Amino acid sequence: MTSIVPKLIEVCEEEWNFFERSVIRLDGTTKVGKKEYEDGAWQRIGDYWTFIGGAYKNLTGKDRGTAWSAAFISWCMNEAGAGNNFPYSAGHAKYINQAIRNSNNSAADAPIVGHRLKDYQLKVGDLIGYWRGDTKITFDNARQVGWYDSHTDIVVEIGDGVAFVIGGNVLHSVTKRAVKIGPNGTLTDKSQNWFVAIQNNM
Repeated sequence: MTSIVPKLIEVCEEEWNFFERSVIRLDGTTKVGKKEYEDGAWQRIGDYWTFIGGAYKNLTGKDRGTAWSAAFISWCMNEAGAGNNFPYSAGHAKYINQAIRNSNNSAADAPIVGHRLKDYQLKVGDLIGYWRGDTKITFDNARQVGWYDSHTDIVVEIGDGVAFVIGGNVLHSVTKRAVKIGPNGTLTDKSQNWFVAIQNNM
């Protein structure tokens, strides 16, 4: 089977360019391009929601009360050719929990597999996730909690001591973020409540 990763990175970079290349640097400084509610951007976000469908199908970037970051990830995965191998959702918890569920030995070759941060060397095409809100989420309690506020980004580049990830609904845009990694390639960044790395085997 041909890997979807090259296409996934291409799709992510195209969306990032479309939103005029917003960035979060390692020192926390930012540059913001096109925002979700600006002309052109809100319609594109509508495409993400149309893909999710159901009660979400008519949302756009002007519906600022509804976070669209998981819709972005889902749309990118579909565009890259993930097909039925990815659990598309309007919320990150669905596919984070599925990836963690797949971490047992019998499912270690599943399309997505969750890992504790200290145990996994990131590679391009993987996802990294953090929890938001008042409930602390860990690799071990995520499935028990079930649904929780969270976010994931897609790893698009790995350098010396740094990985670059792209996500949606970051700075009200599609944004490339720099995160710290250790000498062994594990995520050591403390800028968010990172708790899971998702291996992309597709």
